[in-house]
This record gives sequence, structure tokens and C-alpha cells, in this order.
Amino acid sequence: MIAQIVSLLALIFVAGLPCVYAFEFKGFADVSFTKSTKDADAHRNGDFAFGSLDLYVAEVVEDVEILIETLIEEGDELDIERLTIGYTFNDAAKLRMGRFHTPLGFWNTAYHHGVQLQPTIERPKFLTFDDAGGILPTHVVGVNLLGRVNTRAGAVDYSAMLGNGPMIDLGKAVLTPNNTSDNNIGKSAAFNVSISPSVIAGLKLGVSGHIAEVTSNDDPVTIDVDQTIYALSAVYTKGPLGMAAEYFRIEDKSKSAGDFTNTAYYGLIKYSIKEKWEPYLMYEKLSVGDDDPYMSVLQAGIDNKEMTLGLRYNISYRSSLKGEYRNIIDEGGKDWDEVALQWALAF
Repeated sequence: MIAQIVSLLALIFVAGLPCVYAFEFKGFADVSFTKSTKDADAHRNGDFAFGSLDLYVAEVVEDVEILIETLIEEGDELDIERLTIGYTFNDAAKLRMGRFHTPLGFWNTAYHHGVQLQPTIERPKFLTFDDAGGILPTHVVGVNLLGRVNTRAGAVDYSAMLGNGPMIDLGKAVLTPNNTSDNNIGKSAAFNVSISPSVIAGLKLGVSGHIAEVTSNDDPVTIDVDQTIYALSAVYTKGPLGMAAEYFRIEDKSKSAGDFTNTAYYGLIKYSIKEKWEPYLMYEKLSVGDDDPYMSVLQAGIDNKEMTLGLRYNISYRSSLKGEYRNIIDEGGKDWDEVALQWALAF
């Protein structure tokens, strides 16, 4: 089935168009090994796995831009992660419409599904993708206006979007972005503004926000939350040193259960040695409000603290090996360790 769908996409974008518009798929792939000391963990036996196969097309057809990104993960699931059609008026005004990453925070807009792009093996737990049980609406279907404006104070990047609100799929315990229709009349809206101040080279400071009405897919609806998310980010790069930090505040106003506040943050520091070896350290924490009905049905919606110590080796610009040791404390104070290896490739 997967092979048939991929073949169909290839046929449409390569063979079915005039040769002047023949598109080329590019992509990412990764394989990994993970061993956990937690008795009930899926990786307690020590598991080899192929992570994901990410195929994408990004082209311009007579001034109209198209981006299609498909992802095959967990062996047999095929998702269209991004599909946008857009037009660039100039650097300060670009219009996109379709399914894209929600302009929320730094990590979710800087690193996409290809793990070769990100410094660590995994995203911070609270930034897990929505279809994998994450607590944030990482994808949205709607319209997006974005661009960069150069000012005396520094370069200002902005992004604003309006789209379908996310829905909680109770059967799968995940958020979905309502790909083809909205399950309520409340649209989601988000903004993201960052500045790279000219007085401090390598620094980028950002603020973003997201509002939406989030309801479950049962009938009658059992979860109905007015949600507001605020996020702050700071990224600094100077020579071989790199640092990043983000803070999120997630406010859920349930019509039946009351108001809840959840917070999450991470801090990452890395150091490049001769552009080959890159040790890194990341600490992350998610604090969930007691009895928040939104968090209670999502897989990642539990208290979590995690310390990750890792080493990345860049085989080349397109391929890397990463090794990590993780100490994890989740809800109830359970403490366990993980070791993981990953080989990632961009092609």
C-alpha cells in the first residue's frame, strides 16, 4: 500500500508533468537503537528500529511555490506532514496556504521531521509531534503570512496564521489538525515574532502565541477547552558554542472542569569541535495541572523531567551519528535511564 502511494506521488510529480517541471524528491532517513531500564517501557528489551523515511518536494512553478512532505514512520504509517502552495511577494511578505508547522516557538519552526536537522536524537518531550501524542498543536491547516524585515535594531522575522482548530482524537489519544474540515466554529490563530539584534551577533529572541477552541471527537463532546499558549525563546550561537532555550505556558479553560495552567521548558547547550564532534547537554521539564482534561487524554500529557547527555559525530554535512544517555523522572517520581544511538542521513 505504501509503495503504491509513493509510486503514485512520484508518477504525478515526475512523469505526469512536462519535463521542464519534473520534480525531484529529496529526503531524510534514520535508524536507531534504544535501551531503557524501565520495566514497563517499550524499549526495555533493547530495540533496533528504523525511525522514519521523509520524502519532500519543494519547487517553484511559474512564481507559484509548492511544498509537499510525506513521512513513513513506525513501519507502515504514511502521513502528509506538510502540503502548501504559496507565493513570495518579496522577503517581507510570503503567503502560504495548506498544512504546515504551527508558527509556535523556535524548535517547531526550525526543525522539521528529518532528524538530521536537529541537534539531538529526539525533540523535547513536550514538543513531540501532535500525531505522536504530543501536547502542542504542532501542525495546522490554514493560511500563513510570514517574512523578514531588516531594521536598525536588527532583522525581524514574523509569522501569522489562521487555521482550523485542533481536535482531540480520543481513540488514538492524539491531537489532529482537522485536515479537511473543522469540528467546531472556533478557528485557531497564532503569531511568532523574533529579532536578531544587531548589537549582539548570534543572538535571536522570540515570542509567540496560539489560541484555539479544542474539542474531542466524541458525541456528545466530553472535552471542550478554550486554550491559550504563550512561548518565549532565546537562541545564541558564537563560533563553536550554541545555546537554545524555550518556555511555554499552556492555559486550558474547560467549560466543565475549570481552569488549568501547564508549563514547559528546555535548555540546550552544545559545542562543536573541528565541525566533527559535538557534545551536548539538554534539560527539559513539563509540569501539568492536576485533572486538566486536555492533558489527561494525550500520551505526553504527564509531568516529566529529563536530562540528556549526548555526543554527535558528523560523518559529513549530510549524515551524523548520535549517542545519548538520558535520565528521566516522570509522573509519580519514577526514575529510570535510557541509552540511545541514531544514524541519520539527508539525501
